[in-house]
Amino acid sequence: MDFRKLRPMALNRKSSILCQLYEKKHFTSKEFRRLWDFYDKDGSGFLEYSELERFLRDLTEVTLGEDVDEAEYEKFKAKIMGLIDDNQNGKLEAKELSKIIPTEENFLLAYSIQSQNLGAHLSSQDFLEIWCHYDKDCSGYLDFTEAKDFMKDMLKVNSVKVDLNNVQYLDTFFKTFDTDDNGVIEIDEMAAIFPVEERFTNALKQRKRFSKEEFDRLFDAYDTNKSGSLNAKQLPKMIADLNKSSKTNMSDKQVAEISGRLIQMFLNKDIPRTELSLVISSNTPQHGKQFKREMNEKRQSLMS
Repeated sequence: MDFRKLRPMALNRKSSILCQLYEKKHFTSKEFRRLWDFYDKDGSGFLEYSELERFLRDLTEVTLGEDVDEAEYEKFKAKIMGLIDDNQNGKLEAKELSKIIPTEENFLLAYSIQSQNLGAHLSSQDFLEIWCHYDKDCSGYLDFTEAKDFMKDMLKVNSVKVDLNNVQYLDTFFKTFDTDDNGVIEIDEMAAIFPVEERFTNALKQRKRFSKEEFDRLFDAYDTNKSGSLNAKQLPKMIADLNKSSKTNMSDKQVAEISGRLIQMFLNKDIPRTELSLVISSNTPQHGKQFKREMNEKRQSLMS
């Protein structure tokens, strides 16, 4: 939602940074960052208390005009927060603000701002949102075509001045991520370059023990009501069965630790199939010489 469409403008030309940037069709990444830093005075990665109040009052003035009484302001404030405060914690994150600020297409921008403030870590949910945005076909890995979009956004966010259409450069960049040289970027390889919370990276460590096919078979067996998710009681039983069927020889203690890690990571809520599959199973062949050859041939064809 673009804040400029909330109602016809009665634009006031005061010094608010929103006013200064208002008439642009889209904010650049640099301008969005400038806007964020202007309001996030303490660099916390959130707009809260007086910071949030100042932003909302400026936004009200820019969209409704300066002759707005307190009752109308409170109504407008409630509407905006209801639209963008996803976790309803009464503060705004950069990714929430980006919903109403028309910014050039760069999916990583808001997450980058959040993680750079005070060394904050990305939550597992944030990282999975990033992953699913670039994994267009939900294959569980990024091929070169998907990875190009990710790499271009990442280079922009980090202000690396290179020709983003130079496929030779992107190919070199790609190879630095593809640590096992199988021709694709897998979720654990991508997680290694992000400041993701430790419980998530720990949960990824066992993913190559379980195949996607075996995961799907057991998930279907446990998802008896076809809800597309498992609860905290079902998950440990499924992990135990995966351990047996995959012959990974984990102890009961290891199974309990993995299950507990996953339950904690998903905040004791029901765990959706797609997210769980990404974290604990692998969709690339364990001994995939043919797969590697096919992926590398595809990459070479895109470069020619």
